[in-house]
Amino acid sequence: MRLLPTRYWIQISRKSYSRLNEQRINPELGFRFTLLCAFFLVQCTQLEIEKPNLFQFLFLSAAPSSVGVVTSDFASGGRFKTFEPNSFTTFPTSIPIHSDAVGRYTNDRVFIVNRLNRDSIQVLNPQLGFTTEQEFGVGQGKNPQDISVWNDKYFVSLYNSDELAIYSRTNGTKIGAVSFTSLRETFSTSGIPDSSVESSYMVQEGSSLFILLQRLDRNDVSGYLPPNSDSYLVEIDMDLNQIRAVYTLPYRNPSSKIQKINLFGEPHLVFSCVGRVGFISQIDAGIIAFRLSNRQFHPNRLFAEETAGGDILAFQIKNEELGFAAVLDSGFTKTIQAFRPRTGERIGTLLEIPGNIGISLSGLLLTKEGKLLVGSTDFTRPGIYVYDSNLGNVLLNPIPSSVELTPFDIFQLQNLQ
Repeated sequence: MRLLPTRYWIQISRKSYSRLNEQRINPELGFRFTLLCAFFLVQCTQLEIEKPNLFQFLFLSAAPSSVGVVTSDFASGGRFKTFEPNSFTTFPTSIPIHSDAVGRYTNDRVFIVNRLNRDSIQVLNPQLGFTTEQEFGVGQGKNPQDISVWNDKYFVSLYNSDELAIYSRTNGTKIGAVSFTSLRETFSTSGIPDSSVESSYMVQEGSSLFILLQRLDRNDVSGYLPPNSDSYLVEIDMDLNQIRAVYTLPYRNPSSKIQKINLFGEPHLVFSCVGRVGFISQIDAGIIAFRLSNRQFHPNRLFAEETAGGDILAFQIKNEELGFAAVLDSGFTKTIQAFRPRTGERIGTLLEIPGNIGISLSGLLLTKEGKLLVGSTDFTRPGIYVYDSNLGNVLLNPIPSSVELTPFDIFQLQNLQ
């Protein structure tokens, strides 16, 4: 059988999709038809990833339940992809980004935070196939970590700085900053404290912006970056561009993204502290919760390192009865564990990778439909594992679903703050 050239499939799918819309057919049917067209496109030709055509941009970039995936080759570059976990579909759209990047969706846009050695913010428009509509630099070597949008301003946390930078939303020029000079660590085992506060992830609550400061000792005599000083959660007034309050964390070195979730009947900010991690690993931290109503920390850890058996690098909480954590122990064994936030008990292990196997886990996301996505950095078969938390945490795809390059960060394509 002779297959039709790709251009004919494009013409057919365009006309049929238009008819579906004119006749007001169920949107889900229209989407399924689009997926069918996508299948024929893939079967008919080898698509050039770097230069997807307009049809792919407009109709094949994502589904309503898709997630964003930052992928990397850990060398020359990375790609932003979209992945649909219910059908294990990876869409053709592939946007070039930095090899060291993380993503966030807010204000109807995808923000790619290109970190060290590119040091920029890349803004992608989902309505135009996630094409890049804006990119601006934050200063060579500043190593941006996260971005938050408020009115006409971008707030950007910088790992190699002692300030929270503020940029114009219109043109990306720097228009101000919130100084963290008073929050620098004052102690170092070398006797020479450094000037960076290692600001990382952020989350909004009303007009307040909460930002985590790790405050690591870069001049420590060990050569590593231990948390020799207390870490902070800083509350910023986004209207006045100034610090509202500083809260000392009960445990040091917060390293995960912040999850805003209702627990124990009230909204909390939840994040993981790892303390001493990696080659200097100690059992000294865990997942903690910050109660927004009274600005106080919950008295108990939601999941302690003593219970997990290692450093909790990432987590996702579904409710008070079920959460998931990515754990690295002192022997470099990687596990995905289920735990109960209400009691702090470990209730199961979904995945375990021994330390002598060259596979890491990067990217952890629980979707609103209850699918747990786990990124695997197996260089021979990288991809995303999908578990169903509604069916007893069963693994749905024993072979990880490919997203072309190695997944590094996974996030919701929804306005969450």
